[in-house]
Amino acid sequence: MLAEPIRELVGRVDAAEEAHEKTPQGEVLEVGTIIAKAASLYEKLRYLIDYREEHTIRRAALERILKRRVFLEQKAESGLVLLQELVDGKYIPKELATEEIARDIDGIISRFLELSRLVRANGAVGRRLISFAATEVDTRISPVEYAIDHESAEALYKILKGHVSVYGYKEEETNAQLYSACWRSLLGADNDRLAYALWLLYVPQWREGVDLRDVASQLPAIIANIRARVRDSLQWQIAPKIKNESIYFRIIHEVLESHRGGAGQILESPNRLDAYAREFLEKKYEKENERIQKSGIRAVLYLFITKMTVAIVAELPYEIIVLGGIHYVPLTINILFHPLLLFGLTRGAGTLDEANTNAIIEGLHGILYEGKVRTIRVRSGFSRLTFAFALAYLLLFMFVFGGLVGVLQLLAFNPVSIALFLFFLALVSYFAFRIRYRARRWKLVRESGTIAIIAGVLAVPIVRAGEWLSRTFSSINVFVLILDFIIETPFKRLLHFSNQFLLYLREKGEEIR
Repeated sequence: MLAEPIRELVGRVDAAEEAHEKTPQGEVLEVGTIIAKAASLYEKLRYLIDYREEHTIRRAALERILKRRVFLEQKAESGLVLLQELVDGKYIPKELATEEIARDIDGIISRFLELSRLVRANGAVGRRLISFAATEVDTRISPVEYAIDHESAEALYKILKGHVSVYGYKEEETNAQLYSACWRSLLGADNDRLAYALWLLYVPQWREGVDLRDVASQLPAIIANIRARVRDSLQWQIAPKIKNESIYFRIIHEVLESHRGGAGQILESPNRLDAYAREFLEKKYEKENERIQKSGIRAVLYLFITKMTVAIVAELPYEIIVLGGIHYVPLTINILFHPLLLFGLTRGAGTLDEANTNAIIEGLHGILYEGKVRTIRVRSGFSRLTFAFALAYLLLFMFVFGGLVGVLQLLAFNPVSIALFLFFLALVSYFAFRIRYRARRWKLVRESGTIAIIAGVLAVPIVRAGEWLSRTFSSINVFVLILDFIIETPFKRLLHFSNQFLLYLREKGEEIR
């Protein structure tokens, strides 16, 4: 017998699949092969420059198109063009670009535009509404996939609710951040996707139809609450603690995706579930390793291009003008060291074994059939040792970065080259941490030797600095600004015109008798 939250999960996903099958899809749009190749090449170039996690790329592309097409060009009816761009950029298969979906997208855009007009949205509120619109369009393109994601996160939250406690926090505050942690841990949700999930919590009737004036009157407060919940650091403390349960639910998630309409039968049979889990995990370990290698290569290329540009624009002129000559050793190290370091760190992400698979299956049985949930306690808040820990961390930070500066000075690095070296070292360490973290997202058994523990401790200040830099400067990317505001708009208009012209020529050719 399945636990109650799992039965609800299966029932809601089955209902979403049934509703999708009954929805008319309409005629598939025509796509020009030559135009699609040019658009796909552009998108690959753009995301080589603007590095993102793979599972966030399509949603980010949607938001970018909406900003340009709707909020800059003021064209509300953009469903057809948006789908055309997604197909051209290889974000969706051609079969998903239908007239019915295009009309629904126009409806989604119109509602958010009307809401934006009602509140005269600008700044943070306006940007958040664009983000909501992009996520909702994404859910309309893949409604069953989104239903599986959403209901899986909800079920994980229901299973864990009441079993997680945080020192210094009330149960209501803990549960609020537990919900966010479930999205983060299970689905790797970024801020935008999590914000939309919270939006549906604050406005539960949004997708069925609501009075936009009522929503507009509450919108500033809702956006402020969502922003506060997304930024709260407690969810990042909870997320690692619920990692095991998230892995069990990823197996359930995969069963729901791969056996639509028959997932319940597999989940209810321990033998069938065990066989599926073992086969799936074996393939997943291999696939994850391949994907991690590709992510690492993308990150290395992105970093190499960025480093070359910074060296030419900043470091080289400083050496020539201020120092009176080029110092080849520091310059070469600054260009090549960080891409090579990132390449080395991401190539050895590691593999998982049979012991890990057995541990996952055992825990999966406990969640599914017994409703067995661990009691999870998170240490938070101020204590008598907090000041001592903070002081020790500060000393460690100074020791690590002070030691690095000393080594660089021995290698004849100047102040600018030292600053650039440390800046990119922090970013590289954070990139590598994120990629290696995804390599360990299926790992239950943790084993660390003495050397690994020492290396991990010394890396903490560098990785934390990289995280801060990544979040602080994520919106400052000169290449992306140039692409978005100077190149992309005329380029996309040219592609759209070319596509329409080719269709026109085809029609004229068919008229010849």
